Amino acid sequence: MRQVKPKLSVSLMEGMEHVADKPDAETELPDLRLVEEQHRRAGSLAEKEKGNEFYKRGQLDRAIEAYSKGLEFQPKDPLLLSNRAQAYLKLQKYTECDADCSLSLQYDPVYVKSYLRRSSARSALGRHAEALDDLKQALGIEPTNQEAKKALERLQDLLSKKDVGHDQKSDEYKKVPGHMTQETLDLKQQYSVYGKHECLMLEGTEGDLHLHYKNCTKNPGHTQFIPIRAFTLQHLPDEFRDDDLFQLIKATADLTVRISVNMVSPNRPEFRPKSTDPYPFYKKGGDTTPRAGTGELNLFKYVDGVGYDLQGQSQGGLGDAYEAPYKTCPCEKCLTSGAPSRSWWEMIVSTAAHVVYDQLEAEHTSCRLFFDERKSPEILLTNLTMDTVIVESDWSELKYVTCDKIGDQLFARLQEWDSLWKKVDAKYMNRPEVKLRFIISHPHGCPKQVTIGQWIDNVDINAFDENMDIIKLTYSTNTCPGSSGARVHCIGLRTIANIHNGSADADKNYSVGVYLKNDKIMS
Repeated sequence: MRQVKPKLSVSLMEGMEHVADKPDAETELPDLRLVEEQHRRAGSLAEKEKGNEFYKRGQLDRAIEAYSKGLEFQPKDPLLLSNRAQAYLKLQKYTECDADCSLSLQYDPVYVKSYLRRSSARSALGRHAEALDDLKQALGIEPTNQEAKKALERLQDLLSKKDVGHDQKSDEYKKVPGHMTQETLDLKQQYSVYGKHECLMLEGTEGDLHLHYKNCTKNPGHTQFIPIRAFTLQHLPDEFRDDDLFQLIKATADLTVRISVNMVSPNRPEFRPKSTDPYPFYKKGGDTTPRAGTGELNLFKYVDGVGYDLQGQSQGGLGDAYEAPYKTCPCEKCLTSGAPSRSWWEMIVSTAAHVVYDQLEAEHTSCRLFFDERKSPEILLTNLTMDTVIVESDWSELKYVTCDKIGDQLFARLQEWDSLWKKVDAKYMNRPEVKLRFIISHPHGCPKQVTIGQWIDNVDINAFDENMDIIKLTYSTNTCPGSSGARVHCIGLRTIANIHNGSADADKNYSVGVYLKNDKIMS
């Protein structure tokens, strides 16, 4: 099971149920595990065959959907990952293709098709040296592979022509990824998209976190940071001393987690999307130095394989069903139980993609709940999986599954949060003078703190799809290293889709978020 550590407070221990061991459990468990494994293999194979059929028909989106369902049964299947990568490649979704191929090769380092597909994606992204390395790797495994040989010749020819065709400006030219357009370069000159990330690299031990806090150069003294246990109504600006808003901030704090990661994936890209800005930790692949960020919880309840959100709906706003490919709880405890629970919780932790980038990093991540003060009991979520990554808006979501009663407590708190949000939203909606933004984070990996500020500016970055745009929001709300991944709560604005990404300069911070075209912040 994705267990919570045993250092639980009394209130959390009350009512937590565990399946009692049966006297004959030892004789039953091997058969149960075998049945479960056979079920997962059969489900994975069925979805892979569906995906292959959709791919042959040119129905690439449906193929990706089928492969993704297959991966829910077997997340580490290198063939499924590579097949999905090929569909992404056909759709020219090169970043997604690159990520799936890299994960496929993590589980099967000699799968040649993944090297070939990743090479194509990286070449399209302008990462020609890496594409060349992939082709050489493929030929090292299969020296007679004709596809790899032809691709290598084409790429070498392309690179030689670029070397000949450019004058003294060629060195500068090579620094620009091939997927950048003049429009992107013009935008970059007008408005720098990416600032400095605020994911904390930990030096020393957990006991040294207070030294990071004490020696901070961005916010010496942290005068604008309020420990959550000390936060009162009087800390709000005069015009916002509203009890509903105060209670909303307190409820948000209970859903805020500290994220700790002990791995840097070698699959991180060299550059930010459509940019020459280096991607955080790109050169540190394989590094196990701990780093810290912040995240926020959402929960879904599943009963007999059907999921329900906060409003009791079994599908999202875009019509996607919350449906699992299994009917009983998939946590480790239930997989080895003769009576697995028919209901369970999926906890979704939202954070920044540069904090947790892919499945490999998710496997080395833990989330600490209720870290309100230094003496708080250590309650950890481990055995996390990667659920969603959107590199363009620097957003990722981790998933944790449990059937323990802690899910009931957190869901009840989430319901309180939702009720309070609606009340506050109704009070301040459509009031241009309202610019208040609050953030709850774990600065320097320390206990959570509240900061309050105002939004400063926003700019369109790119279209996300036909209904939504990616925009960059800047604000004065204080943050520090360790704040990356925290939610930026925008009072009076319907969206809650902003994740703190970093500092734009000494006086302002930024978030790159996804907004409905009619729901943007207006200056």
